[in-house]
Amino acid sequence: MIYSEEKSGGLALPLIAILLAIAGILAVLVATGGRHSNTAGRVWVPQAHQQGAGQ
Repeated sequence: MIYSEEKSGGLALPLIAILLAIAGILAVLVATGGRHSNTAGRVWVPQAHQQGAGQ
């Protein structure tokens, strides 16, 4: 009976650590996902200069 009390107290710390890790990963994904999604579709296309006019 003493062992069951120690096990219940020992499970709280790992569960809290796992939940904090998951929350941290999700926060990083949301932060980086919002930044990169805006620039992912942008493509740089050089503007056509009047090269034929000088020839």
